[in-house]
Amino acid sequence: MSVVDLGFDLGTTVTKVCAVTPDGRPVLERSVDTAWRDHGQGRLDRSPASVVTAVEALLADAVSALEPGTTVRSVGFTSMAEAGVLVDAAGRAQSPVIAWHDPRGSQQAEGLPDALRHDFPAHTGLPVSHVATFFKLLWLRDEGLELRGLQWLSVPEWVIVGLGGRRVAELSLLGRTGLLDVHTGGPWAPALEHLGVDADLLPTIVSAGAPAGHVRDDHPVAALRGAVLTVAGHDHAVAAAAVGCGAPGSALDSFGTAEAYLAAASHVPEPAVVRRLALEGISVYPHVVRGSTGFIGGTRTGLVLKRVQRVLGAEHDPARTALDTATLALPPGDTAGVRVTGFHMEDHEVGIHLGTEAHTPAHVWRAALDGGTARGHELLATLRSAGVGVDHLVVAGGWTRMRSVLRAREVLAPVVEVADVDQPGTWGAARFGAWAARSTEHPGPDRRPPAEWFSRHLATVPSLPPAAPQTPITEESTP
Repeated sequence: MSVVDLGFDLGTTVTKVCAVTPDGRPVLERSVDTAWRDHGQGRLDRSPASVVTAVEALLADAVSALEPGTTVRSVGFTSMAEAGVLVDAAGRAQSPVIAWHDPRGSQQAEGLPDALRHDFPAHTGLPVSHVATFFKLLWLRDEGLELRGLQWLSVPEWVIVGLGGRRVAELSLLGRTGLLDVHTGGPWAPALEHLGVDADLLPTIVSAGAPAGHVRDDHPVAALRGAVLTVAGHDHAVAAAAVGCGAPGSALDSFGTAEAYLAAASHVPEPAVVRRLALEGISVYPHVVRGSTGFIGGTRTGLVLKRVQRVLGAEHDPARTALDTATLALPPGDTAGVRVTGFHMEDHEVGIHLGTEAHTPAHVWRAALDGGTARGHELLATLRSAGVGVDHLVVAGGWTRMRSVLRAREVLAPVVEVADVDQPGTWGAARFGAWAARSTEHPGPDRRPPAEWFSRHLATVPSLPPAAPQTPITEESTP
């Protein structure tokens, strides 16, 4: 009889599941679009019941596709961090699941008292922004919801309760809410006081990979009954662990529409430094890997590159491959005076500034790549100033399929590699499930899995490919 661990990634765009064997081999994947209700003006939410329904449907689909007699040992969940639901003492949902990027909470962020505004980033590791759950909760309170007597559950924590598990608050997800003091690892009292609640707003705080109960005995899918449930944590941190860069000194460059750098260090800087990092666009929160603190900063590089491709008429092959090849043939730094702007997260426009008349499309593309690399250098330099060095960078995401992009990233760290895990979120969540299923073997105060729990199951990550000859990029691999 075969055994698998299931890993879910409850994403903003897609909800995915992967089945993984005990030795780390993925055997099955399924996905469905994440369905939001659009209320206009950027307001997106979904009913809590719809989240559980989507997961249950994927569970039934995945298990039915496994070999007959397969046992599901565990189910692990990773997800976007800031979205979740308030529940009452009986477990009934009292709020919608509001998308993390929904603008609700913006007025509450703007109206935060000065003293709390000053202390918030120093203790929570987050900027004062509507993205943090704290400000969504303030909005719900101001709309008339009585928060006292309710508990906050992130999306995976809500799903786990629906499957028969117990209420928990996983540290990395909690670290993105504005309710956690990153220096103590416990609730941040001033935030709770401002909400008008006490520490009961949060269930028992646990680390990533801690067992959170079992699938209930009456679950309609028999193969799931008794499977260990666990929260793997924040999707970016789980992806970093999955590609072997969760240990201090390493970082994941997750390169999609946004480019997110998630670095790991062995310490939490002092409050003044944490505050400065948050104000400079780098959040600090608990990592999902043992002995690590997470530092995450973002850029708009992927969005900028896509817009520049569109301007150059090179979104698709053969023009895209021709642009890639021509750019690789340019000497390093040769942009013919072209500059491209718009890489900061607070930017709203992309600018292409032409210099001499000698520029070509390749010069424009090189300028766009160099602009993104410069912003990456800035973020990494800010981290170094806080004692967070990055010696090992793993690049993942659709843009890694263009060799000119990889060439631009080679300069960011002494060792730069390319991830070879297609779905690091789901695969990583499944490995957290496997860790939780063996939880009795891992005593000690820090119950998170070590970095090697993931890296030892990866194939050798290849070095960056040479500039030539170049393998054509097919339409199926469009970034």
